[in-house]
Amino acid sequence: MQNKRIALTLLAAIAGAVFAGGCGSSKSAEPGPAPAAPVKAETPVDGGTLNLSMYSAPKGVFNPVVYEDQYDANVIGLVFNGLLKLGNQLEWVPDLADSYTVSPDNKTITFVLRKNVQWHDGKPFTAKDVAFTFKTILDPKYPGVRADDFMDLVGAEEYKAGKAQDVPGIKIIGDHEISFTTKEPMAPILERLAFPIIPEHVFTGSDLSKLMEHTATRMPIGTGPYKFVGYKADQFVELTRNDQYFGGKPHIDKVIYKIVNQEVALGQLQNGEIDFADAKPADMKVLGNMKNVKLDEQPNFGYQFMGFNHRHEFLKDKRVRQAFMYATNRQAIVDKLLAGKGTIMNSHMPPVSWAYDAKALNDYKFDPAKAAALLAEAGFKDKNADGYLTRDGKVLEFTLKYPTGNKVREQSATLIQDNLKSVGVKINLESMEFATMAKQVFDDRNADLWLMGWSLTLDPDPAGIFLVTPDNKWSQVTGWDSPQNKELIEKGVRVLKTEERKPIYSAWAKLINDELPYAFLYSENKIYAMSNRVKGWEPDIRGPLWNIEKLWIPAAG
Repeated sequence: MQNKRIALTLLAAIAGAVFAGGCGSSKSAEPGPAPAAPVKAETPVDGGTLNLSMYSAPKGVFNPVVYEDQYDANVIGLVFNGLLKLGNQLEWVPDLADSYTVSPDNKTITFVLRKNVQWHDGKPFTAKDVAFTFKTILDPKYPGVRADDFMDLVGAEEYKAGKAQDVPGIKIIGDHEISFTTKEPMAPILERLAFPIIPEHVFTGSDLSKLMEHTATRMPIGTGPYKFVGYKADQFVELTRNDQYFGGKPHIDKVIYKIVNQEVALGQLQNGEIDFADAKPADMKVLGNMKNVKLDEQPNFGYQFMGFNHRHEFLKDKRVRQAFMYATNRQAIVDKLLAGKGTIMNSHMPPVSWAYDAKALNDYKFDPAKAAALLAEAGFKDKNADGYLTRDGKVLEFTLKYPTGNKVREQSATLIQDNLKSVGVKINLESMEFATMAKQVFDDRNADLWLMGWSLTLDPDPAGIFLVTPDNKWSQVTGWDSPQNKELIEKGVRVLKTEERKPIYSAWAKLINDELPYAFLYSENKIYAMSNRVKGWEPDIRGPLWNIEKLWIPAAG
């Protein structure tokens, strides 16, 4: 599962963090080998089909405004653009925008838009499309989960409540110029305005409460490097090159996202059925022996967790939740299931974030004795005939739900079950398709414990997941909240300087680390494998396909 906004999101592909480092160099007086002859640069050619893998079938909600999972986002990322995108230093640079300026009071951002952009149906892109996108999200009938991200715009609350006909904070200045004004300085606003833009002429006049059923949600029209062709449910998504792409015509004719089981993906990569796969640490030995692939590894700006239902009579006790953390051997997950290619998580902020503060956190080192002591404090002192703890005759028992198709999660579930059994907690395991589980967890609230993950945006503002509001189902799911949670989240976005924001987020992370809305588990490194036949591949912290229009495949023969 992903962050509610575009970190549910297209930015999941960015998986980023700024980190320093590099390879040192030294010179020796000893003569070295003669320099190799210069390699003649290859000239890109057009044509070919790029076969990508996707391990779970998308829902077919290819609309940036209402999609909710990463599998749909994979397609959306190639079909749509935002006003901004990330540069190679993880700075926000123009995309659909040509330039932007920020007012002296840090409340108004004005975008000058590109004039050479066409939608895939040939219609011109204008400021009306931009205004329509964000007003759709703020509309009273909007059925999605992203309205909270833009409630700081002037007039957004009144418009959302149906008390106003317009949003004064969204102002069309001309066909190719638009401004956004917030009530107060809002640190993450640039990131949020990088949201993919949808075509006004396609959706205008539609019943916004039924966006999920709109034809263009299933057959999207964007401005991106690839046009949507079709989706054959549970089999593949087909895209074709956008010859009019403002970023330069892509070289590769077609992109096919094939829905393949993760267990067979490596075999298909080796035999040439697919060109690209997200790999797992356990795959490294096999991949290292493949002569036809190249690998890349990047830190992951996200994490895996075990969700707690705080409405449960046992889980609402913080001591029980903390006992789960002490009883779970998270280092074993990293060492054994991730081959060491990951990091233990102790709070929402990943260690690669500038907002991370290790000194503020309890590291919850594996300590079954500490876990047992906390459970005893919570009143679980007796055991039944099967060796499980009880209180007032009730067994300390829970059901842990997890999605199929993710081997590490499946193995983690068994490890967690064994760890908790050792301290007297009975865990029943239940696996199911991701979409089914997501409905049970977020819509039906029918879960004690569940395994999921968040892909985060670069800005540390955690409002999308943790600020409890009527429209934010992600924050409501656990049933946890506190006055300090709201206070710190709202304070953290009102200052713009990193050095002023960091102590606020340190205090918030400490709160989360102590209260444990989730049992924080691990962050797994991203490992990408691409066929050698694909040229121009330059993966970096922005993801494996950030420059897809530059990729090319040599002609056969």
